[in-house]
Amino acid sequence: MLDIVTHKYYSLIDPPNKEEILISVENSKLTEEQDFPWTDGCSIQVERLDLREKFIPLFKPSLEIFFNELNLDLTRLSLYCHEIWRNTYRRNFFQEIHDHTPLHLSGVLFLTDEQEDDGKFFFYNEGYTEVSRQWRDLNFSGERKFIRSERGKLLLFPSYMLHGVSVHKSDNIRKSVSFNLVFNTD
Repeated sequence: MLDIVTHKYYSLIDPPNKEEILISVENSKLTEEQDFPWTDGCSIQVERLDLREKFIPLFKPSLEIFFNELNLDLTRLSLYCHEIWRNTYRRNFFQEIHDHTPLHLSGVLFLTDEQEDDGKFFFYNEGYTEVSRQWRDLNFSGERKFIRSERGKLLLFPSYMLHGVSVHKSDNIRKSVSFNLVFNTD
């Protein structure tokens, strides 16, 4: 059996309480603080949501699935929602390749189904340039791993993973909610 060891992993979860999460994030109030200095390198509309206090109970079933997949005990962790915001993509909007360090766990909740020519969420393989052309010709290691968005699906991944959203070439509105978590093991 071939087992490739990596420190890059993600989970695309169908939350057990999907409808409750969708209703909460789509009807959440906004915070007063709406400054996003990191948007200088991209083209995106963002709105900070006032859900931090409700976040952990709302997302806990999905977090349990994620940590169980990794054989890690969620009860050992103290989790805190650092920030949660809604993203809206219109024609020609995009999100540059970035990470969320020094935070610990990041997530994206897709609010719309992916349609033709929509911007697509992807993970960026920073080691791609180290793979020889011959291995690349075999599609052994791609530069980008695209994740198909589906309404209500929750994508969880370590915050150090590089990711972005390709250019939105459609007149459809693409929406998602993103967040960052901090945890400690004390």
